Amino acid sequence: MSAGVQRGRASVLPTTFTATDLMTRDLPPIEQIVRGIVYEGVTVFAGKPKQGKTWLMLSLALDVAGGKTAMGSSPVQQGEVLYLALEDNHRRLHKRIKKLLAGREAPTGVYFASGWPRLDEGGVEALDAFLTEHPNIRLVIGDTLARLKPRALGKRPQYDEDREGIDSLIPLADKHAVAIILVHHLRESESDDPFDMIHGSAGLTAGVDAALVLKRKRGEADAYLYGDGRDYENPVELALKWNAITATWTIIGEADVYAMSEQRRAILDVITGADEPLGPKEITERLNAGGVEMNYGAVREMLSQMAKDGQIKNLGWGQYVIPDTTEDA
Repeated sequence: MSAGVQRGRASVLPTTFTATDLMTRDLPPIEQIVRGIVYEGVTVFAGKPKQGKTWLMLSLALDVAGGKTAMGSSPVQQGEVLYLALEDNHRRLHKRIKKLLAGREAPTGVYFASGWPRLDEGGVEALDAFLTEHPNIRLVIGDTLARLKPRALGKRPQYDEDREGIDSLIPLADKHAVAIILVHHLRESESDDPFDMIHGSAGLTAGVDAALVLKRKRGEADAYLYGDGRDYENPVELALKWNAITATWTIIGEADVYAMSEQRRAILDVITGADEPLGPKEITERLNAGGVEMNYGAVREMLSQMAKDGQIKNLGWGQYVIPDTTEDA
């Protein structure tokens, strides 16, 4: 009987293809729903609570449906959107969308659901049916992943549960040529690598096609958006600015360039506020005391560059001041 079972299993072979077969196929390229940021496939988008994730996703849904640029400058592929707002009621959604529209008409083709079955309880089948009925949908947003993924039973390693929790969405996104964004949370602990801060095990980020991380210090208007994935030509690191009046995020430049400008401003503030010339050590101490984390070597290098650029003046022996604009008058 054992041999018969093995023969029965061996008779059903997985489908294979050759390299020659593959190279003769005309496969369309992966579409970019938001150029350089959101691609077809499954993306986990993580950020800490109450720091603007839902505002960004709602704005993105309206921009894609309306064919407008996202975050002020990123072109979109226009199409319909399904937004699973699983942590918002109708009243809150109405209030938020009204603020984002600022008197404009709502674009057609944005579908909302405030309830959806979990993925292992009919959620995948429901999503497949909805996308089949609405072939013009280009973007699906699940807000949040915690409300969609199977409940953790704790009987298996977390890696396996996290991976299998979203595995079913990968072929679905490919079948319907859509981008599926799953809103998620970051850990409280900080890390030099923002993607290491995504809550859960490595099984989650290993299973999806891409990951986006929104990092923002509480109380500050600026944030950074990091993105990377299988179809990215290069990782994305963007600086964003929050507008509390319009409740929108705007891209203001590359993260590294903006961070350098921000650090220069902080150094200028320290030197301007001093009663006497300061050296790199004193500047570093005052920066760190004020919440700007820079090491001594980085401060010395930046001071040297700022002096060359004429932003500050080196008096000699590593003592810096703000240039006197009346010297050449």
